[in-house]
Amino acid sequence: MKKILIIGAGPVGLMTGCYLNKYNICFDIIDKNTESTTYSKALTVSPATIKAFYGLNLADKLVKKGHQVNSVYAFYKNKRFLHINNKYLSSCYKFHISIPQPETEQILENHLQQSGVRVKRGCKLISWTREKGLYKATLLDENGIVYTSLYDYIIGADGATSTVRELAGINFSGHNYDMHFIMADVQFGQNKNIPVTSYYINENGFLIFLPMPDNMVRIVIKKDGKLPLLRPIPNLMEINNYISRYCNQTGEANKLVWSSSANFYNRIADENFKENIFLVGDAFHLFSPIGGQGMNTGIQDAINLAWKLAFYLKGVSNFELLNTYRSQRFTAVRKVLNSTDHDTGLIAGLIPHRSVDAVYYPEFCNRDYYRHELPHKYAGFSASLEISSGTMEGHHVPWFEFSSNKYGFKNTYDAFSSGKIVIFSARKKCSVFNIMKESEFFIFYHIEKEDTALIMHLQINNDEYAVLNPDGYLGFTGKETELIQYFSSLYNLV
Repeated sequence: MKKILIIGAGPVGLMTGCYLNKYNICFDIIDKNTESTTYSKALTVSPATIKAFYGLNLADKLVKKGHQVNSVYAFYKNKRFLHINNKYLSSCYKFHISIPQPETEQILENHLQQSGVRVKRGCKLISWTREKGLYKATLLDENGIVYTSLYDYIIGADGATSTVRELAGINFSGHNYDMHFIMADVQFGQNKNIPVTSYYINENGFLIFLPMPDNMVRIVIKKDGKLPLLRPIPNLMEINNYISRYCNQTGEANKLVWSSSANFYNRIADENFKENIFLVGDAFHLFSPIGGQGMNTGIQDAINLAWKLAFYLKGVSNFELLNTYRSQRFTAVRKVLNSTDHDTGLIAGLIPHRSVDAVYYPEFCNRDYYRHELPHKYAGFSASLEISSGTMEGHHVPWFEFSSNKYGFKNTYDAFSSGKIVIFSARKKCSVFNIMKESEFFIFYHIEKEDTALIMHLQINNDEYAVLNPDGYLGFTGKETELIQYFSSLYNLV
């Protein structure tokens, strides 16, 4: 039996494990820390990531535990110039969730434990050698005992200082900005009128205000210069001074729960798939925190890789499907990298303008863009897997509720959650499906007259097909001859 080693049990590593487990794929998951993190760290869960939780039947738990964020506001010199409203999203989740990272991790880890899979904590990867196509991994367990184990694949979900990336000899290209940020989780009194999720900007920098449950708020503040070697740990007085400087109407926080500091990054690994080594999450890419794209993009890495690896190991697909992890995730990640770089330059005043005031108002005058495209981007729905096709290929499937559930699906999210490839068409037959009809991994869904609006949402004609993958992305749209070529190149049809 093929065996996989996942290094790192943060949200990305756990999500990878959960989606592999969905297909009963054997794996070990280890983390060098003896306990799950107790700090909030990554906070914002995007609608696209809630969709990923939906695929595991965990979205309701996530939404229930978190704080819903329906809108984001931005102020320049205390004058509001931007409102990002999620009500226009093509999803049933028209909000972000603000939830501390430990709680996100706990939902995923509990899900694994219920299936009999436990994270091996206090376990560290030391090195590996490759022998006859297998990786002989040298590991250090929680008792300090060195042992070895054989694996066919290794997945590096071990963060910014990834041991997997280092051992694989993969370069981490990019740069750190000439600035850093301090952050803190603070608590306000119950009678305080806490602002909604907001960016407060002036000519000196910015402060980000991210509410959480229980009157908790994440504060992020830009500081000039590289991060000092002695990493700053701000205290409550310092945080309150910044709050009064940027948004004095809020008042002071009365409790500091956690604080830290970090660099602003713009980095991407030169490879995400080398031999049988994969990189996901922060081991693969590091973004500026503007827009909260880091963990959310990593989770999209995880589900893209997991279902493809599962299909390959089960003999459903050929190697070319697995190899698409390389190209598709590079395409999507580079889009996020460029987008966050631009937004960071804009909010931090790095983009040259004749005056500081000119940075904002002219940039934010396009109402249609900021009403529709910007919410779509920050929701995680605009980083497509294809460079440019002019179709829905490579995009998240739009939310659509079916008039009946004769296929066992109430909506398009139920369809991808089945863990199968779903072929949609208004045509009553599909020759490709006839070849594969004995397979449990493919479904042909004939779109009834009552659901013809779905054809428009998928941007296909009545004689065309759309293929929905188990990660919730559309893998193909087009005519039958092209569909046959598509399946022939990726799947073992007989």
